[in-house]
Amino acid sequence: MRRLPLLALFLTPLFAACGGSSNSPDAPTDAAPLAPTANPQRGIASTALAVNADAMSATATIVLEPSTTPGATFEIGDIAIVEVKQTTASGAAALLWTDRGNLLDVGVAAATEPVTLTVSYTFSKHTKFDGYTSTATGAYTLVWPYYCGNLFPCHSRPDDGTEFSVTVAPPANGLKVVAPVGVVTEAPSYMLAWAVGDYTDLELGTTPAGTRIVTSYLPGELANAQKGGANLVAAFAWMESTLGPYRFGNEAGTVSVKWGPGAFGGMEHHPRWHVASAALADEETNVHEAAHGWFGDGIRIACWEDFVLSEGTVSYLAGRALDVVAPPVGAAVWAGYQTDLGNIGPMQPVWPMGCNQIDIIKDGLFSRAPYMRGAFFYRAVAGKVGAAKLDQAIGRFYQTYAGKAAHMSDMLTTIKNETGFDPTSCAESWLRSTTIPAVAPCP
Repeated sequence: MRRLPLLALFLTPLFAACGGSSNSPDAPTDAAPLAPTANPQRGIASTALAVNADAMSATATIVLEPSTTPGATFEIGDIAIVEVKQTTASGAAALLWTDRGNLLDVGVAAATEPVTLTVSYTFSKHTKFDGYTSTATGAYTLVWPYYCGNLFPCHSRPDDGTEFSVTVAPPANGLKVVAPVGVVTEAPSYMLAWAVGDYTDLELGTTPAGTRIVTSYLPGELANAQKGGANLVAAFAWMESTLGPYRFGNEAGTVSVKWGPGAFGGMEHHPRWHVASAALADEETNVHEAAHGWFGDGIRIACWEDFVLSEGTVSYLAGRALDVVAPPVGAAVWAGYQTDLGNIGPMQPVWPMGCNQIDIIKDGLFSRAPYMRGAFFYRAVAGKVGAAKLDQAIGRFYQTYAGKAAHMSDMLTTIKNETGFDPTSCAESWLRSTTIPAVAPCP
């Protein structure tokens, strides 16, 4: 994700509050229905959304992981639950549920096998990058970092990986929906998204690994799409060959979105990541969002405090990939990074201690500091051990943790194991010091 600056971003229940009924024709007749039961630890294996944006309604088919304890809890933000059912081979049964304001508790039994729920609900329009936004010319979704509950029942912790799929009914106005095709492998909840607009696809090419790269642009944006995607196929291919296989299917690419005046950057909605129309011509933004297919999405961060593992790594990879495939562009990217680094306050947090003890927005971690200090940390390591050796270490890390959650400390361990150089002191200087080091190889 690279979207700074932004406009106004983020700036005991009664039984009568429950849904479902034992009198439902679908309800079991041989036992009383289970009361709504809180169980936030019960994991979500997969979520399949069927969305009718015109009606502002959706159905989420959620497969729960096995659990030795009953109940299930989901974040639901401001969505309005209509019905919850459990689906089995013999049919569907209505379940009791309670809306606790921003949480949904469901009365579902403990089970040694996965359990499938179907949740019907309606959702609302949002205007502050925290849900579904629509205008006269189109629509988009954005739920990073923890607003997935405004769009579907979810768990927003960044380490909680879920398989996703989404089907959006064609809108009545004839505009095109751009959304992931098929099932998206295990990923954080904020990755799921779709966009609606008068889109045209620009075919950029196919990588040697067989990934088709395409940019979906809006009227009047062809030249910007061509400029921003000029080296995207080559950069994507470099990441596939250097880091490892892309996890999110055989088609990927940029989708231009109208985020509004003052919004620049993108969001890692793989395999069709979003880029603000204002940034569509910027090569670094396009490659940065592509690189999230490996870090941030392909590997989830274990805690919000590990934000630099996503954004610092991806910023470095964008500059590194463009250095390799288009050296003049890469040089310009690093010059821009140097300017950004000079504008960062020394006290801005980059890699805080703890795990999920901060609010990433309110506590100031979402700033340019993790992006730039993270990128220059990796560049300092590359200056010490050689860029090719660091490439191998980052690739080893990806191959080890792909589809999983990891900490920034795990990256330091991998670099040490793969290169023989212990980067801990260098990381302390770049990521935890209250002063910004001079740009130079690690000592």
